[in-house]
Amino acid sequence: MTRKLLAALLALVIISCTIPFSVMADYSPPKVFGAPQDFTVHPREDGVDKTWQGFDAAITASEELRNFVDMIGADNSPFGAAGYYVSDILLQLDYKTDSGDWHYKSQWDEDFTYSANKSIVRIEKGTYTNSAVFDKAQFESISAGETLPAGMSYFDNHVMSFRTRFLITYQDSAGQPYSYYSPWSDTFAFSNKLKSEDPAKLINHAPVLTSAELKKSWDGKPYFSIASEKAHKDLSTLNSISNSWVKTEVWLKVGKGEWKQCYSGNFEELFNVEGMEAYFGLKESYNDAVYQIKFRYSFDYNYYPESGKTGIIYGPFSNVIEKGMSAYSNASNWAKTELDKADQYGLIPDSLKGADMTRPITREEFAELAVKLYEKTTGKAAEAASQNPFIDTANPEILKAFKVGVTTGTSATTFAPKQLTNREQVATMLSRAIRVMAPGADFSTTEAPAFADEKDISPWAMEHVKYMSKSGIIKGTDGKFMPKAVTTAQIAAGYATTTREMAIAMSVRAYEQFKR
Repeated sequence: MTRKLLAALLALVIISCTIPFSVMADYSPPKVFGAPQDFTVHPREDGVDKTWQGFDAAITASEELRNFVDMIGADNSPFGAAGYYVSDILLQLDYKTDSGDWHYKSQWDEDFTYSANKSIVRIEKGTYTNSAVFDKAQFESISAGETLPAGMSYFDNHVMSFRTRFLITYQDSAGQPYSYYSPWSDTFAFSNKLKSEDPAKLINHAPVLTSAELKKSWDGKPYFSIASEKAHKDLSTLNSISNSWVKTEVWLKVGKGEWKQCYSGNFEELFNVEGMEAYFGLKESYNDAVYQIKFRYSFDYNYYPESGKTGIIYGPFSNVIEKGMSAYSNASNWAKTELDKADQYGLIPDSLKGADMTRPITREEFAELAVKLYEKTTGKAAEAASQNPFIDTANPEILKAFKVGVTTGTSATTFAPKQLTNREQVATMLSRAIRVMAPGADFSTTEAPAFADEKDISPWAMEHVKYMSKSGIIKGTDGKFMPKAVTTAQIAAGYATTTREMAIAMSVRAYEQFKR
């Protein structure tokens, strides 16, 4: 080996060895953490004599802290690669009674030890809303012997105000500690006269499922690794005011089977669902697995007694992630392009996934389709009617369509969910949906095409038929609209009945015209 070659190799080794140390030296962990969000406190009482025991402080991680825990929890994290590790994520609580002074002193900013007014809070990747316990002894130790209330009756006429902040502590590879406080949160004032929130409104946000990957654990058992977008702020608020009692429900449909709930856990955005061998068995590979998966949040009113209600309520389902599933099983050639668009836009309701699209659509299926159209077009979650006026259905999608104003019942107390729909009914329901989605649109019917069978169109449907035909969303055939069957022979032949593919195609045309 020549001297020049040996020198070149030595230089290469030196350079390659110094690169990791350079990266470590250049890396600097974050030092700034935003204030806790959605801060609330919840009284803790002795279970026997109901004496006041303290408070639980519920918070949601700030964006900075959220990003921090995501970063340190990621594979190949620069934080860990540089030799750092987290010691604790703590909350520090400050309080005052009535119009008194805060207990905070400037010395607190230099005190990074486990003093009495700090408590560990669990903030991890995928779980960003949680609570920390502060018992009565902790309050007494920071209040220099101040007399504190013995029971909850004290709060009938008195107010305790609170604020909280994060204390993030981590160490480097040499054990050198680093500690940083966040700013204080907004103030939360507690008394027995607090105005209650409406959990039904707070939960009414559909989560967005970004991935649901079927994996195999070390022992060969299948599980889902699930990720969603950041939950709506209202959901974090509901989890906070109820002291972390919002639950996550995952629903699974394998092949052409039925939807089944396969998981119920805490309020999470990133999590694993185990026990899937009951649905998929134990196999060498799950590459050929055929499934659909979705999730929603649920809440039990018992964990927020301030509402004065009981029972369990549910938020809207997320979008559906599927593998190996066809959006439809049978369709006419003319409809396939628009059906594929409907699948791409997310307009096909779960009840019609994989269905025969040449079959007639029922009133129930159309109501579900109309709700999908409304939500995808406006970007808003439809809210179900709080009181169900119908005795023949409890489908929440029908109650959403009813409240939005897309559809009405066949009487004051019936909806007739399995009844088939004709063309004038479809035109009317779609027209109503568009008027809700785009109230400022031009709904005039001038220059609408004339049909040879207009005499058969019901008066209540005429304006809607004219508008929908003028807009090109519903089209006639051979100069006729075919609004409904009017003779015995037509009724027997299913004349003017709307098929699933027809209804979905109309939904696609409406979406493309009015999406925001």
